[in-house]
Amino acid sequence: MQTESKSVSLAGLGNTGSISAPLLARMTQVARITLVDPDVYEEKNLAVQNIDSQDIGKPKVSAQADKLRRINPRLDVTALQERIEDVPLGKLRGDLFASCLDSRAARQYVNQAAARLNMPWIDCGILGSQNLVRVNFYAPGLDAPCLECAWGPDDYLLLEQEYLCGAGSGLVFPTGSSSALGALAASLMALEITKLFSGELTGPAATRQILLDENNHILRVTTSRRNPDCRFDHMAWAVNPWRCRPESTTVATALKDLGSIQIEGHLFVRELICPGCKRTEQSLRLNRPLAHCSACGRRMASLGFGALERLDADSAREFLDLTLAQIGLRDGDIISSGMNNHWHLEAT
Repeated sequence: MQTESKSVSLAGLGNTGSISAPLLARMTQVARITLVDPDVYEEKNLAVQNIDSQDIGKPKVSAQADKLRRINPRLDVTALQERIEDVPLGKLRGDLFASCLDSRAARQYVNQAAARLNMPWIDCGILGSQNLVRVNFYAPGLDAPCLECAWGPDDYLLLEQEYLCGAGSGLVFPTGSSSALGALAASLMALEITKLFSGELTGPAATRQILLDENNHILRVTTSRRNPDCRFDHMAWAVNPWRCRPESTTVATALKDLGSIQIEGHLFVRELICPGCKRTEQSLRLNRPLAHCSACGRRMASLGFGALERLDADSAREFLDLTLAQIGLRDGDIISSGMNNHWHLEAT
C-alpha cells in the first residue's frame, strides 16, 4: 500500500465536487487536500449534491472539510472560501489540480495556474440535458496540449465578463444534472487520479479526454496535440522564496528588493468607488474582492481608471509607504518581478 504523501487542490464543490472530495479523502496516497469554493450550500442543493440538512447555510468548503476530517482524521485539510482566481497561487502548489467548475473563465485560470506551477490537472464536467460526462487530463510541459490549445476565437468570446473589482460577473451556469450523473463523473475522475498517482498516467502523451454518453452507453477516449498557435505560452515558473511580513513590509521595501511587482491575472487599481453610498477612495489595490467601504461596509469596485499590470518605483510613488497587505497582497502570492523572476511571498 502506498503511503500518504500526495497533495491535491480541488476547486468547485457543487454536484461533482461534493462527491469527488470524499473520494479523494479515501485515497491512501493523499495526505493533504485544499478545498476552494466561494459559495454556501442551499436547501435546493440537497437533491443534487453530496450534503445533508445540517450542511445548509454553511460555506461549502467548511462543510466538506468537516466531512473529510471525519473520513480521515490524519488528513491535512485547508478550506478556502473564495473564487479560485483570487487564491494566492502559492497556496495551491502540490501534486495535482482537480477541478469541477461550471465557469469557463475559472477553468481557463486553472489551466494557466497548473502550467505555471508545473502541476498536472484533471478537469471534469457534466451536461445533464444530454447525460454527458467529461473528464480531461492535462500534463504540464511546453510541448503538451492545454485547455486553450483547442480554443478558437469564438471560445474566447464566450468567456464570462470579468470586472476590474475582481468580483466577476456573478453568473453561474448550473448543469441541470442529477446526483447520479455527478457521481459518475466524480468516480471517473477519481479513477484517473488513482492512475496518475500510481504512475500509469505520465508525460504529454497521457493528455486525453474521456467522454461518456450515458444515454447511448458510448465511451470515447480522445487525445489532443499541442497547438503551435495557442494563445497561452505554456511556461512553467521557477519560483524562489521571498520572506517578509505583509502586514509591515512596505511597497518601497518590496520594490527595492524585487525591482517591480506583478501578480499574473490581476491588476492594480488606484481609484475605488462604493456601489452603495458612492463614496470614492484614492488608493492602490490589487483587484481582489477584499476592499470594503469604510463608511457602509460594502465591497468597493474599481472605477477602471489608471489600472496597472505592474508596479515599479515610478507608478507606485504615491503609495510607497503602504504595506503589502494594504495593497491586497497575501501570504502565498507569487510575485513576478520581471526577467522571468518569480518570488513566493512567504510570511514570517
